[in-house]
Amino acid sequence: MTEPVIKGLSDSHAHLTYVLERMGPGHLERIESAYREGSALILDVGVDFDDYPARKAKFGSLPFVRLAAGIWPDTASMKSVEERVSVLEGFIRDPACAALGECGLDYHWMHGTREEQAALFRAQADLALRYGKPLIVHSRDAHEDTLAIVRTISDKVPVIIHCFGYGPDEARSYLEAGCWISCAGNISYKKSDALRAACRIVPDDRLLLETDAPYMCPEPRRGKNSSPLDIERTYELVAKSIRGLGVDFLAELVRRNLYGLLGPRM
Repeated sequence: MTEPVIKGLSDSHAHLTYVLERMGPGHLERIESAYREGSALILDVGVDFDDYPARKAKFGSLPFVRLAAGIWPDTASMKSVEERVSVLEGFIRDPACAALGECGLDYHWMHGTREEQAALFRAQADLALRYGKPLIVHSRDAHEDTLAIVRTISDKVPVIIHCFGYGPDEARSYLEAGCWISCAGNISYKKSDALRAACRIVPDDRLLLETDAPYMCPEPRRGKNSSPLDIERTYELVAKSIRGLGVDFLAELVRRNLYGLLGPRM
């Protein structure tokens, strides 16, 4: 069966390498088929200090893919912050690297102490500031500490709070700091009332939508692997049930926001 053409349903955060590992390399052909028309973007985001070259080689020539490089708060990186951030800096200098991320704090998994996580996060925030690139932030069970670091740079470079997992009060704090908020498929989950309330108050010009693929598959396929092809369900829910918009209007809104953050393709 031919994959439907996705026109304008940009995905502001996906991990294409992991998608293909889980769904098979042939899945890239399905993504290409769906995204070859229209102006939708997929932002392929880094998590390991040295994963950028392989991702650029595989996805960098695709006209609908943009790239980011960053270090998720893993144990090994927190033990070698200076060395690994130095390697990352080489990739951030690349004009094809549109943003720095993902990076941040994760107090759910706690692969390092709060102090160790903050050191790795701050080092990357400083890098984003040095090169003037948007910062993509991971924050889980760590709102107050995340906000404290974000506030030190969010008036100087764009900051995206990815896979937003908090409520409206936290959303207001990030918005007041000047951040963008990106909602993922977990917004469709039964117990995500606070997240839906948060999405409702995000101004049009600060809203992004993502899959965080291969994670956060929206209902009714929660728990399954996801890919950018699953993002349509998130757009449908946010447009019709949360914000009272047409899907086409929301698609253009998110597309414009993402292009505005990433700038022209280099």
